[in-house]
Amino acid sequence: MVEDASCSLFYCLAWRLLCFFIIIYFSRGLLMEPSSLLSKQIRLPSLRLKYFAYALLLVVLPNLLFWILAGLTGTARPIINLDYIAAAALFALGWKPAKWAGGLLFWVALLFDVLMLVMQQFPFMDLLGALYLAPFIMKAPLLYQILTGSLLLYLLLMPLILSKTADKTDFFHVSVLVVPLLIAAYFTGHLQYYERSAQFNLFGANNFYYAKSQYLLYSSSQNADFIKQGFQSPVFMPLKNQQRAASHLLKPQSDKILMIVAESWGQPDKQALQDAVLAKLSEQKDRFSVWESGSFNFIGATVEGEMRELCSYSRVHGFGLRRAPNEKFAQCLPNLMKKEGYRTFALHGASSALYDRFSWYPKAGFEEVKTAENMIGKKTCSAFGGVCDSVLFDEVSSFFGKYNKGLFYWMTLTSHADYPESDLFDHRLQCDQYGLPTDTDLCRNFSLHTQFFDGLAELVKRPEMKGVEVIVVGDHPPPVKNIGETIKYLEQGRVAWLHFKVKD
Repeated sequence: MVEDASCSLFYCLAWRLLCFFIIIYFSRGLLMEPSSLLSKQIRLPSLRLKYFAYALLLVVLPNLLFWILAGLTGTARPIINLDYIAAAALFALGWKPAKWAGGLLFWVALLFDVLMLVMQQFPFMDLLGALYLAPFIMKAPLLYQILTGSLLLYLLLMPLILSKTADKTDFFHVSVLVVPLLIAAYFTGHLQYYERSAQFNLFGANNFYYAKSQYLLYSSSQNADFIKQGFQSPVFMPLKNQQRAASHLLKPQSDKILMIVAESWGQPDKQALQDAVLAKLSEQKDRFSVWESGSFNFIGATVEGEMRELCSYSRVHGFGLRRAPNEKFAQCLPNLMKKEGYRTFALHGASSALYDRFSWYPKAGFEEVKTAENMIGKKTCSAFGGVCDSVLFDEVSSFFGKYNKGLFYWMTLTSHADYPESDLFDHRLQCDQYGLPTDTDLCRNFSLHTQFFDGLAELVKRPEMKGVEVIVVGDHPPPVKNIGETIKYLEQGRVAWLHFKVKD
């Protein structure tokens, strides 16, 4: 449920505005001709089918484009967005000031409808994030530019269309339609015409309601504890004596460094399983001048795993990293390496709005950052609707083909919980051979990592990768729904790491 405070922002304004204009509209006659009103019988207007049809059109029209967009983008949306109801009623009053107010409410409702659409493509989206991402549409594929243009045209034309439609009906017929609709929505608001699994419940990706307010759904998503942390100013805790894989880079063995933080890569209780995950790489040991691996203790969120490796912070309380001053990132690895003449590059398949990476990545010293908004049109996977890791290996080889001295940092994504089977195409790992049941979350997790490391094994064969020093480390242990799996099949609270160097 949404807190009353959030409700007052838009809803209370919308319905108070509607009530205000209704009172003004119907009081005009009373003020001008009180005697004539007393002498007349009050009769309800007769229900006319034509007027009712236009009233229905007034409710349906604002939703039409978003039905099409939801189908094209594979996103979730209520069949009827209730936010447009107050605007429709104001248009139907027929009074010019009321129509202007209806147009304003329509634009506000449209804003939240668009945000709920965009948020499913780029999670952690808010108004500031949307403004940041807006310029990237100029670099997007033609289809996305057409869709954006359609939205802008819709913003300008739809209020005019609604106004003309309202002229062909009246407030009574609109009320006959929307009042039962609002009552039905109140009692059946929990019902959905389609329901996705738990992994899709964040960021509006399961909003398949019959009739619901997109504004209230947006407010509800922003009120989740996980999201609230994204707006809290961070407090950084130093790493002290805890381990990090990046310590190998304090004295790098190459001018070409690939550092990968692998999403949810933990240490299984049986080393044979981890060996199987890395098998395609270990088969090439004769091509490497360095080969070592292990694990160490770490518990935290993804961004804390990144902070551990890049900036030597053990914990971060509050993830509003855009609020952190530059000096908090002065000693981060990219900044230090940049001073040594390294070209620094960061890659991540999700939106840069996620964990404020658009802000703190440059502060940490990355000269170039490439995230989902820079790669619109590339194949996407389930995790946050982000770009699949499997299509990003070319980014790595391209970088080292250009620069002889550089740090390429990659925060992976596809192995994020809930480890959907749909993102798996490499089925080399046979979990049951290592005592891990195939129907477990952890089996899918290690299968996704196997898929990634098999891709990495092919990547390091490319000529551009000669001499590259590689660090791969888990951000945190893999979270699973069944805690029994963690206890039985994982080394508790440990992340895995791998360090090797391709021979020149």
